[in-house]
Amino acid sequence: MNKIIKKLIILAVIAMAVAAYFLLDLNTYLTLENIKASREEFATILDQRPIMVLSVYLAVYLTVVSLNLPGALPLGLLAGAMFGALAGTVIVSFASTIGATIACFLARYLIRDWVRNRFTGFISSVDKGINKEGAFYLFTLRMIPVIPFFVINMVMGVTSMPLKTFFWVSQLGMLPGTFVFVNAGSQLGRIESAGDIFSPGLIISFILIGIFPLIAKKIISALRKRYGSAGQTQDQELPMTDPVVSFAPRGQASSELAEYAAENKEKCTDCGICESQCLFLKKYGSPRKIAEEVLAGKNLTDPFECSLCDHCSAICPEKVAPVDMFLSMRRQAVQEQTVNLARYAPLLKYESTGHTKLFTWYPPRECRSVFFPGCTLPGTRLETTWKMFQELKKINPDLSMVLDCCHKPSHDLGRQDYFEERFQVITSRLKKAGVQEILVACPNCYKVFARYGSEFQVKTVYQVLAENNEFPNISTPAQLALHDPCPLRYEEEIQKSVRMLLEKTGFEMKKMKKSGPKTICCGEGGAVGFHNPGFAKAWGKKRAQLAGDDLMVTYCAGCAGFLGRWGKVCHVGDVIFSPDRALAGKTRASKSPLTYINRLILKRRLKKNR
Repeated sequence: MNKIIKKLIILAVIAMAVAAYFLLDLNTYLTLENIKASREEFATILDQRPIMVLSVYLAVYLTVVSLNLPGALPLGLLAGAMFGALAGTVIVSFASTIGATIACFLARYLIRDWVRNRFTGFISSVDKGINKEGAFYLFTLRMIPVIPFFVINMVMGVTSMPLKTFFWVSQLGMLPGTFVFVNAGSQLGRIESAGDIFSPGLIISFILIGIFPLIAKKIISALRKRYGSAGQTQDQELPMTDPVVSFAPRGQASSELAEYAAENKEKCTDCGICESQCLFLKKYGSPRKIAEEVLAGKNLTDPFECSLCDHCSAICPEKVAPVDMFLSMRRQAVQEQTVNLARYAPLLKYESTGHTKLFTWYPPRECRSVFFPGCTLPGTRLETTWKMFQELKKINPDLSMVLDCCHKPSHDLGRQDYFEERFQVITSRLKKAGVQEILVACPNCYKVFARYGSEFQVKTVYQVLAENNEFPNISTPAQLALHDPCPLRYEEEIQKSVRMLLEKTGFEMKKMKKSGPKTICCGEGGAVGFHNPGFAKAWGKKRAQLAGDDLMVTYCAGCAGFLGRWGKVCHVGDVIFSPDRALAGKTRASKSPLTYINRLILKRRLKKNR
């Protein structure tokens, strides 16, 4: 029997098993309600025939995990209810790891050859990364499951990671999470009355479920700082020599890239001003040098280390704008599949989740104007976003709010086709609702709509509020250091509006260097922090040093979050709506996973008030 026939038989068996699972509605039995209702029956059978119960449980669990069927989580809770926290953890730990390894093996046997033949260059680069830090990378994914469980199993099956390594790393990485959920199941099994809901054991179990992702992130961060990742720690920059070429486009420049490169080669005079103020250009050379390499087909520059902040053009005597060339290099690298986007998984997951039906909200009726707050502001500052909306409605009672993600992360990572497709969905829904004017709070959303949404009139909420509203003055005079977000470096009217808002509240503006058109990046731009944390950290520290001891305020929620690592930072919304609390340091920005919950709460409010 040849290999193809064997694969077809295995696929047929898997297809029949999956079909039977859903046709017989077996998944309906794997619910928390059924588990709770059948707990006593399970306990009786377990006492009488423990070996049989354990065997059946393992068979069901292995089938569910191996074939990527829904039900693994309720089965984990069931183990806690039946076998107890300790025994249940041991059973589920081995069962889940064996099932995951079987799923990995099936993916490897059935589809790896096809995937490797179709994406040779990409898989080769992935294998290099796996060989270098695969165990640690898999451990990170298991500890902090930013990618669904079954996707990790299948993707690792396509790589060259040994199954033995996959098994022990998975078991070790999943063990803490397994204990948390099995322990929760053991507590759920003890609920006999309403009073039991508030038992200390159950409350602690729920707390563990909530804080485990945060603890896991801290553990991973500590491990990365101590042992590094691919020879690099969070606090180190990539080497200033030996350029990293794995993320650079490899082929001849596309027509778009060649056009930008020719323009940079012609205009740049190699004066060195931009290089002296940018770690990225200091590492790779002047725009002219990079352009010459691109045109010669010698792509030695990693464009994913550029923050795309456009500071180089702001300080250039010749007004050379290399940022378009670097973005075009990213796009070509994505097209050629020379870039491994796996390291951006948390960011891209956050983006795609924000565009799902669960988190999006569009007006149920036709409206001319909408408030588009973006993703980060409502996630980190729910009440500030709501107050901002209420103030805007005083000016325009017919105003509605739209919750969605503009997909700027994908745009800046060079995923142009994906970005245009997603953004087209957004603009179509807006036009269908009769929207003509969009009020944005996020600088990145403003840049995206201003460039790609020409059919709409786009303004910032700061312009509208500055023109129409008065806000309560602070009780005592205070000075602020204002950080202008780099996406709005050339938007003088918006910058003036923010300053007017703060002055109305009674604040004085510190004349901080590197502001207005010559503002510097907070460090978050271009998602550099996922690729070269050293570069991102250097920008953030530089801005914090320029602010000194003064409270820094910015009108970008992303900037506020990133700069908050090195100093006192508030969003302008916090300052104008709660000035005294902001000065006292009592305003707090939510962090994941509360950012998701806040957006759901905001959507619920909009539903109630529509």
